[in-house]
Amino acid sequence: MGIFRKKEEPENKNLPTTIFMSPGLKVLEGFKEDAGNPEPMVRLTRHLRERYGVGRGDRVVLKKGNALARARVEVSSVSDGEAEACRPNRAARDLLSAALGDQIEVIPPEALILLIDTSGSMGDYISGTLKIDATKNAVREFIRSKFLMGQDDKVGIIAFGESASVVEKPTTDYEHLENRAATLVASGATAMYEGMGLAIDLLANTSGMKRVVLLTDGVSTTTGRAAIISLAKKAASLRIVIDTVGVGSPFDFMGYDEALLRKIAALTGGTFRRVLDIQELTGQFRELAEGKNYTHLLPEK
Repeated sequence: MGIFRKKEEPENKNLPTTIFMSPGLKVLEGFKEDAGNPEPMVRLTRHLRERYGVGRGDRVVLKKGNALARARVEVSSVSDGEAEACRPNRAARDLLSAALGDQIEVIPPEALILLIDTSGSMGDYISGTLKIDATKNAVREFIRSKFLMGQDDKVGIIAFGESASVVEKPTTDYEHLENRAATLVASGATAMYEGMGLAIDLLANTSGMKRVVLLTDGVSTTTGRAAIISLAKKAASLRIVIDTVGVGSPFDFMGYDEALLRKIAALTGGTFRRVLDIQELTGQFRELAEGKNYTHLLPEK
């Protein structure tokens, strides 16, 4: 019946998630009226809700060790101020085996854009495989990993070739998203600047974590490096993390600009990955799907 029509999983389970630099929150006593509520919930101060980009009624995942539990966000006590603390109810604490005073992590939902280079060079072969075909396989693995994680993350796709276009806006309809990803075709130039701008505009007003995964095999053909770096700085100001992936060798004729991709990632708190063996791309995308980057939640230096 397919991955997207599999039997329903339990509401809370252990799921593969790598968290980078997520600040821990101290567990405080929940409100008395929450004690008998069987639904897992967590109370966060206004400070923390704004920090994580979530609001009352949103769903987050609570994490302690390898245990994860989905929980509904509610308003905490004014007296908590800006303390690095939260108030999970009894149901949430039991699922995490968490006691008062323990440290847990809050994983907000993520809005993410897969920003995919579909220029003509993506139709070339590398190690006997068309780069665009390997990319579509990797995107499919990314989408399926997000589905299996069950954390309500929204994923969208933007393609940039001769121009940039939205293939699909961020959604949790993963089956539809996978079908849309299959339509990617390699053709034209490399409008990286336009693609980045479109991705930033789509994510600017979304809630929760915001991330772009940029994959390219070449250099931008519409603008220079300075304009793209300026866009990366704009993304950083909006707390949008950009992970970059360079396909092939940067030293090939018309290969990608590795220094630029590293700069984009560094400015936004993202990671850079060089993929020389196209067969490794799927695994790299799986890791990117299962990881969430909290660099922007850290105190500014």
